[in-house]
Amino acid sequence: MNPLYEMEMILTEDEFRKSCQALSSAAVKRLQIIYIVIGSICCLCGIAFILSPIFSLVEGLIIAIAGVVLCGILNLNLMVQTKKDVEKAWKAHPELHDIVIHITFFEDHFTQTTPTVSSNADYTDLKKIIETETNYYLMTGETSGAIVVKDRCASGLIDFIQNLQRRINS
Repeated sequence: MNPLYEMEMILTEDEFRKSCQALSSAAVKRLQIIYIVIGSICCLCGIAFILSPIFSLVEGLIIAIAGVVLCGILNLNLMVQTKKDVEKAWKAHPELHDIVIHITFFEDHFTQTTPTVSSNADYTDLKKIIETETNYYLMTGETSGAIVVKDRCASGLIDFIQNLQRRINS
């Protein structure tokens, strides 16, 4: 079977970081929303304290400010921890550093080949396609799939992936 398209990329630390960010963005956003809700509840409690005749203005302000600070600290910690986790994962897998990945697209499947392993995936096995500003992530599992760098694609390949994306989303 003749290939329709081919693409080659080098998995750099930056590409690894971008893929981790794309794959975890939904979970991180959920945590950020939870942290904002927690901070907002503290702020509302502070406002209730301010309006209550039982508590003083100072006590209410302290609780409201604590809510804002807590929200900020939790979100900052989330960003720092996420960055540390990605760095730790990159360092734990030196075999991935600057590895050349060759992806070949056929009519009904694609192959992903590195110097050490080769894998095939039918398009029907794709769970989702994540699109970012710079890449497509063809996901065959929760954390497994292929990275397709848009800058490395022939013009027809981008159209091909967008058609796959429409089929998966319908």
